[in-house]
Amino acid sequence: MSILVNVRQQTILFLIADTGAGHRSAANAISNAIKIIAQEKQEASGQPSASKMLLPSKATTGPSQSPARGAQAVISTAQVGSASSGYRIEIVDVFEEYSRFPLREAVKLYGPTIRYNPKLFGEVFHRSNRAGTVNAVESLATPMILNGLLRLITSVQPDVIVSIHPMLNHVTVHALEALGLHIPFLTVVTDLVSVHYAWFAPGVDGYVVPTEQAKRLYLKRGLDPQRVHLLGMPIDPKFTFEVDSKEGLQQKFGLKPGLPVVLLVGGGDGAGGLHNAVRAISQARLPVQLMVVTGRNKRLYTSLQRTRAGLHVPLKVFGFVQNMPELMHASDAIITKAGPGTICEALACHLPIILSGYVPGQEEGNVDFVTRNEVGVLAMDSATLVDALRHLLMPGSPELRRFLENGTRLSHPMASFDIASFILSQLSSPEEARIWQTPNWQRRKRLLSGRVRSAIRIRRLRRPSSKDLLPREILKNPVVRRISRLRIKRRLHDPTRHLE
Repeated sequence: MSILVNVRQQTILFLIADTGAGHRSAANAISNAIKIIAQEKQEASGQPSASKMLLPSKATTGPSQSPARGAQAVISTAQVGSASSGYRIEIVDVFEEYSRFPLREAVKLYGPTIRYNPKLFGEVFHRSNRAGTVNAVESLATPMILNGLLRLITSVQPDVIVSIHPMLNHVTVHALEALGLHIPFLTVVTDLVSVHYAWFAPGVDGYVVPTEQAKRLYLKRGLDPQRVHLLGMPIDPKFTFEVDSKEGLQQKFGLKPGLPVVLLVGGGDGAGGLHNAVRAISQARLPVQLMVVTGRNKRLYTSLQRTRAGLHVPLKVFGFVQNMPELMHASDAIITKAGPGTICEALACHLPIILSGYVPGQEEGNVDFVTRNEVGVLAMDSATLVDALRHLLMPGSPELRRFLENGTRLSHPMASFDIASFILSQLSSPEEARIWQTPNWQRRKRLLSGRVRSAIRIRRLRRPSSKDLLPREILKNPVVRRISRLRIKRRLHDPTRHLE
């Protein structure tokens, strides 16, 4: 991969894995906050802003979505501001692009496991949540990802690295040690309470945690208390934008005035028992109207559209949306699984929360976070869910008032800006020479071991250029795929090909 680096720009590298939508959404949220900070800085200095078109518009507000798979799915670059004062941002799915078999394939089992056998995932989570297991897994996984990570870091040449995945922290520390560079390395924890042992790796320069419970787990590890920062859970800055009034939004979505609105959300994949919840509310004939976001679950979307006419409550069905703040502000309550991002988004929009499910192990603490802070309830069966809705939406509900007051106290909608500011504070002055242009790096490059130099050079050679990458639709054709593989193979074995 050849990347042209403007020496006057500072580069921020986010390390993620697309195991669910949460890690990329958090990276996108922080990235968008950095863009806004950069634009405000330029406007304050009187410079023309080149980043205005990169900012999310109010017309399309909503949580960040993963890009389409293909050439742009793994690395997304955002150049913010002018070349003299902007930031270059890279968001990279490390396991997909830079790890080897079988690690790359093993990570892909996350989605099917939590969907079809969540109890097994919970068992694995709890059994692995200890020092010995984490160390053993790191020892097995590091050889399958370290070389690729070395190639990534030396290609992108970041000025700060931010990890948003627990399995990437230890190996990144090893990679920086192998390179002999001190690049600020930060970890942003995206679990509210059930923070896995792997999140905290000695050698990381700074940790961002979302809750007091997460901070206590960090301190329990005996790590440096000066390196942990309680800044909240990153949600998209769009949740801080002004929106229309609730009445105006309900009119926009074609809702009936005066009838309570319940929003049902199942995450990016539309999981979480949405169909059962809709059926239970309909059979109870509650005086409500429903908006359901099915995400990427096209089968659920089609099924709900087909059965909508037979329901006893009005229903609006949406697929993958980009205006989630508007949908939330138009609603009176939300039913969702216990994903940390959706919980914090609902708090930012002053919604009482009904949790319809959770991933064992990973999201168990999120349930405690909601119930102990009295901002919502857990309703795992239809009867409990219907009863919870009745209590929340009855006129003058004391439970609703208590949930909303506690939610206002607990909410931190500006967390992405606080985290973005913390990341930017780790950067050196733009006037200073970047570490990658200093004589120290040139000396270090000559002193690197043969293994490290080979890892960087050979892995670069094996990666096809962007010209070799075809759109996903074309790649579905087996003939085109076979021809593409033969072209790449011939190029890699061409003795006249220039080796880096």
